Amino acid sequence: MRTRFKNGRLPITDVEQTVLRFVWLNPGKSRAEIAEKLNLSKSMLSKAVQTFEQMQLVIEERSTPSEGGRGQPPIRLFLNKNAFYSIGLYLTPQDGIAILADLSGSVQETRIIKPKGNAQSILDGIRDAVGDLIENAPAPVIGIGQAVPAIVRENGTLFEISPRQFSIPFQDIAASLRETFELPVYWENAAYCIAGFEAHKPESGRRCVFHLTLDSGIGGGLVIDGKIFRGAYNQAANFGALIPETGPRPNLPDLAQHLGCPIERLTMDYLIKLFKGQDASLVDWIKDRGNRLSQPLSAVVQLYNPDTIVLGGSLPFEILTALCAQINLGFYDLPTRRSLIKPSLTATELLGPSGLANAAAILPVGAELMGLPAVVPKID
Repeated sequence: MRTRFKNGRLPITDVEQTVLRFVWLNPGKSRAEIAEKLNLSKSMLSKAVQTFEQMQLVIEERSTPSEGGRGQPPIRLFLNKNAFYSIGLYLTPQDGIAILADLSGSVQETRIIKPKGNAQSILDGIRDAVGDLIENAPAPVIGIGQAVPAIVRENGTLFEISPRQFSIPFQDIAASLRETFELPVYWENAAYCIAGFEAHKPESGRRCVFHLTLDSGIGGGLVIDGKIFRGAYNQAANFGALIPETGPRPNLPDLAQHLGCPIERLTMDYLIKLFKGQDASLVDWIKDRGNRLSQPLSAVVQLYNPDTIVLGGSLPFEILTALCAQINLGFYDLPTRRSLIKPSLTATELLGPSGLANAAAILPVGAELMGLPAVVPKID
């Protein structure tokens, strides 16, 4: 019988959370490999696996025997992605989206939210969407994660909310969801959410990930060894300040001005059409703005030495990839000094509101199952 999440966390120890997180990030390792890597005794690991099996959290599969091999091949452990599910949420004044994801982060169902009417109507619409996802989940839901356009303090309060989304009652929404569904609710800065999701991709081996989001503004997020790097005052990775607002910037308002069209026209479909048609003005913008990103991103390389830099936001994957091709991460390299190893530079597939909701769904998974730090909204 499955353990249900309600008014509390799964009854697993810190050691068991460490093992589970290792299996999550490194699927297919044998018990011997896990014990050696985590410096655990055979009995401690067996106890942890026994706990996971009772909750249906892991799947064990025996490897295919090699030709001419002797003895039984090792049994390898995998996370059972369908053991539990989580909810991810992202809202704007115009629309919103709630998604149901499995433990691997794959989206199973989506609900579109139209925040219209008074505050009560908006809350009702959000609760209906989330409730429908929970009702249709094939296994228990472990919690709700919300990506927010604000700096999130570790005490659960928000500040510097994006002016465009200041009217959204984030605190009321978190309180209502927690009370209605008796599930833990977590929230995090939108850019930090994507950085966290990218840092925890299985088999990626990413230790330091920097995410750059290009949206109505410009933001950043940094994750080191699985933990969000917040700095002394929860304002780390403030990338937008490295590109002065007085000049050209690689964001949506700047692109709209460059193309000479209203920002409302810059939908994903419209921009993909321009890109595929190799619109001269768009191509010029990509080359120029990609080049302008070279210096600040090279500073990120020098300061944090990430193994991965990821571009995201509200631009299509194709345009973000083209921007990556224009960026030179060796801006600060000198011929008289050994240059730093450069990180991989790529675009995330978690784009727009749906991508942010998808990334937010990883928050309860990390907090409830893997022992990762997460921010609980402060409810007055």
